[in-house]
Amino acid sequence: MLPTAEEAAQALREIDAIKHRAAGFQDYRAESSQLILWGLVYLAGFSLTACFPQHALLVWVLAVFAGMGLGAYLAFRSGLGVGILWRYIALILAILAFVIALYVVFWPITVEQSAMPGPLLVAVLYILRGIQLRPRYTVIGSVLGLLSMFGYVFLLPVFWPWMAMACGGTLILSGLWLRSH
Repeated sequence: MLPTAEEAAQALREIDAIKHRAAGFQDYRAESSQLILWGLVYLAGFSLTACFPQHALLVWVLAVFAGMGLGAYLAFRSGLGVGILWRYIALILAILAFVIALYVVFWPITVEQSAMPGPLLVAVLYILRGIQLRPRYTVIGSVLGLLSMFGYVFLLPVFWPWMAMACGGTLILSGLWLRSH
């Protein structure tokens, strides 16, 4: 006996839901390595900025380009091909250009203020990605943004270690969380 039109439609919806979930898990697994990498970049960048605040620009230029190089390698190695590599590099350069533009517009700023646009923009991008695609990204972006703002507003005396742990730790733990699912 053949299935009814409604049964066939229900079966197709279930297949589509399974495909969507499987794609989500593959997306989370691929993103987990990037989160861990950029968590380590944030951890190193904020720690080195605490030690050498007068060289913050140099520290972050080196950290971002090292992260971009390693991240490009991870993206290419993920098996998604050259297309993902160019999108990845373009995304990082767009974030960098946005942060530089903010510095130009709002200069002069304190070294603590200079540390805020990157994590806040990344937080917003993850929130938007979560709203649009995968809900766990909304959690990651929200935690990153809230912890960054909390440190800036309430913890300026220990700002650099806080940001190293809040930003780096959030991304590293998020990467491990996504990897486990």
